[in-house]
Amino acid sequence: MINFKTYIINVVNTVYAVLNYVCFLIRDYPKIKNCECLFFFPYYHTGGAEKVHINILNAISKKKCTVVFTMGSATKSLYNEFRNSAEIVELNSILNKRNKWINEHLQKSIVGAINKKSTVKIVFGCNNSYYYQLISKIKKTIKKFDLFHAFEENDSRISNVVSSVSSIDKRIVINMKAKNDIIAFYKSHNVSDRYIQNIEIIQNGIELSEKIYSNKNENAVKVGFVGRWSHEKRPELFLEIAKKIQSKVSNIEFVMVGTGMKNNIDLINKAAVTFLGEITNEEKMIDLYKSLHFIAITSTSEGFPMVVMEAMSHGVIPISTNVGGIYEHIAHQKNGLLVNAINEDAIVDQFCEAVLYLTNHLSEKNKMSKAAFDYARENFGIEKFNKAYQELLLQ
Repeated sequence: MINFKTYIINVVNTVYAVLNYVCFLIRDYPKIKNCECLFFFPYYHTGGAEKVHINILNAISKKKCTVVFTMGSATKSLYNEFRNSAEIVELNSILNKRNKWINEHLQKSIVGAINKKSTVKIVFGCNNSYYYQLISKIKKTIKKFDLFHAFEENDSRISNVVSSVSSIDKRIVINMKAKNDIIAFYKSHNVSDRYIQNIEIIQNGIELSEKIYSNKNENAVKVGFVGRWSHEKRPELFLEIAKKIQSKVSNIEFVMVGTGMKNNIDLINKAAVTFLGEITNEEKMIDLYKSLHFIAITSTSEGFPMVVMEAMSHGVIPISTNVGGIYEHIAHQKNGLLVNAINEDAIVDQFCEAVLYLTNHLSEKNKMSKAAFDYARENFGIEKFNKAYQELLLQ
């Protein structure tokens, strides 16, 4: 019975794979064939990386762009923003059927569409293993770029970084930490030092909506967690911080915004934290940042979170684990606070101490808030980001 069920499932998947592949040839093949810049991204759901990808497309709006999404997105929250900037192709409905024959033909079709037409000048990939299956087959006259936001310990993408080094014309990272990580990968795999010159840092940027610093409402101190519920973000630590602080004082509110949290709503409620849902409206997000005094980053790894840039631009004080490239922008006790503890209990304790201390020392808190705002104004504007990507891709 099990074998029969497996057989039926395989037959159904094959039928769907064939049908979806035919739809790809009719509907999506021309989108690839006729574009100038072809991007390979995994998702269009809410996320910092996805916001960066939209910013890249907006920076080169003069180009005819197509984005190929290879994974299934959790929500369609950013779909329209991508669609407003590029033609969209989705491969997940084919790839997830795991039909080797169809997937081989799909890959040949994509490579053929890229190589046979002179219109495709650039291919660009980020966080996308499928992209690395293709680039060695793409003709050399087409420029190839990739982007890395950050790396984790024992990152599974190291093999892609190393194996593709001779195919990539320019490798983009968002900070010096990521660049040093790639250099370390090269050295450990005996990659020639000449490829280091192909690594370029392009720092992320945001639209700065506030030009003048405004004082916060001190009668309603609020701490926020903005992100997705995932292992590396450690939202459960934020809940522990909330419970511990609220056991000592009653005038500090804790809020969470993001995806993947509904399945954990009981834990959030038990911690007396307010869940505000997934906010995709820009004005509502700005209103939230204006109401926050602190934003908590409890992650095990990060590049440099977009939410920190956005929050600081509204005078929100970042309190963050000292991971990734965060230290490149947050100066401890000046424009934010860095938590260096490794043990999770100690991390919770240090977060609590930081919030309680600054809440009780208003002048220091206001000074740090203003410093965060000023740093964002001086360093996070989208203009440098746009110029860098225009110089890279408008060739």
